[in-house]
Amino acid sequence: MDPNTQLERGRSHPQDPIQLSLDAVTRRLVRPGFLHNLTPSRLPSQAASDSSLSPGVEAPLSSEARDSHHRHSHLNLAVSSSDEPDQVDLVSPLLTEPCADGKAQGVDQRVVEHLESHFVGARRAYANMTSERNFQPFSHGHQDLVLAVDFNYFGTRMVTASSDHRLKVWDKKDDSWTLVENWKAHDAEIVDVKWNGPFMGEVIGSVGEDGRCKLWQEDVTEVPMSSSRFKLITNLASQTNAPFMSLDFKNIMQETWLALITRDGLLTIFEPSDQSSLNEWSLLAEHWVCGDNPPERQEEVGFKVVFHKEKLPCYTAIMAGLDRKSLSLAVAAMRDVIIFRSDKAKVFYRVARLKGARQIIRDLAWANGAMRGYDILATASKDGAIRIYELSTPRSDKSSTTGTSSTSTATDPVSSPQPPGRPRRNAPSGIGAGLAGTASRITDQSYDIEQHPGRIRQVAKLVDELTNHHGAVWRVTFSQMGDLLVSTGDDASIRTWKKAVNGHWAEYSEIETARDH
Repeated sequence: MDPNTQLERGRSHPQDPIQLSLDAVTRRLVRPGFLHNLTPSRLPSQAASDSSLSPGVEAPLSSEARDSHHRHSHLNLAVSSSDEPDQVDLVSPLLTEPCADGKAQGVDQRVVEHLESHFVGARRAYANMTSERNFQPFSHGHQDLVLAVDFNYFGTRMVTASSDHRLKVWDKKDDSWTLVENWKAHDAEIVDVKWNGPFMGEVIGSVGEDGRCKLWQEDVTEVPMSSSRFKLITNLASQTNAPFMSLDFKNIMQETWLALITRDGLLTIFEPSDQSSLNEWSLLAEHWVCGDNPPERQEEVGFKVVFHKEKLPCYTAIMAGLDRKSLSLAVAAMRDVIIFRSDKAKVFYRVARLKGARQIIRDLAWANGAMRGYDILATASKDGAIRIYELSTPRSDKSSTTGTSSTSTATDPVSSPQPPGRPRRNAPSGIGAGLAGTASRITDQSYDIEQHPGRIRQVAKLVDELTNHHGAVWRVTFSQMGDLLVSTGDDASIRTWKKAVNGHWAEYSEIETARDH
């Protein structure tokens, strides 16, 4: 952090002795005469590493080291508790003016040892916390980057998808993961993978850069690690020239639905032709989420589909007239998120658009908690921010003729169907050739609740913007109960967030992870 920024922060909190001490150290650290005489073992950023405690090698402090010092400063001071038996002034000895020859004087060896012991102690505290929370890295064995990971409904199985075109399934036994199956699933890198279930058997869905969405069903009669334990049961081709980018499943007991989105923004929603089998699927709805402004071919894109996974929607929405079996789907479309719901006729309509991201959205999460009274969604953006939205159903002063509540709140009508210039859909091929193609079932006009049973109006509100990550945020996910949010990003840290009493989300914990894991 820039020293002037730290000084301004210190002025805004004049009674904070910790901040004043940090500002004093920062002012001294940026002076070349002082830095020239410091060895790596005396730098806080170096002392934090177990592999850099060997003294005697002189080196100037780089900008990267100064940044590392700032990142660790609050942690180190927190570790140095007030009841330390031997109180040592960590700041005053470091503030001695350098001599004319540029050599710093007054750097007490006792101070150096004290700093080293506490920085190493903080490092070990991080390691212990990581171990206690079962963050245990293991070798995945893929020959290239792992691009997607997903757990089954019970959290006892895991699937990893890689750029090496392969899927791997792991079973959890005790505190370790055992490889069950490993097979080549696509002819290009696999960008997303999801478990379906648990009521339709052990089924995995995957999408790759080869323009295919494939469903794999486990055959328990096959021997593990035979490369044939998971059978290909469905092979859907992209309806445009663009590959799929994201997929998700929705289950209500024995019923299943599948959502897909391509890199050019075509959203498609499928349901099985026969809910007792996942071999053939029918097109239920499709929609171009970017409307008349599709992304350019060379443009970086961000698309993601996420179903609301609970069996029932939020109870306030049901009281307002939403169908109890409504499908709720959130779609990240570049910088916006579009919320779709289905009515009693299983026709999808748009209820809200979430705005605020300054760059593309990398990930999207929908929290459980139907009895909360409102929905909570979180987005992870390339601009380094996590945004929390609340989707509520306002009460109405009037009642419809059917006795259900309605609201006068305006909604964002669904955009037009396929814009001019879009490539026409290709006929499905492969095993998915049996798809019963239908016209777009997502409405493209304003609607009247009385004319469309099972529809409601809702209001979306941006309630928090979290910027603690140092760089782009890649992943966000909620806990099972929806009360904790976990995120990770380019700063190689895992952060946990919890809603505070004042309604805002505050950081609950942080775990630094090794970048090579």
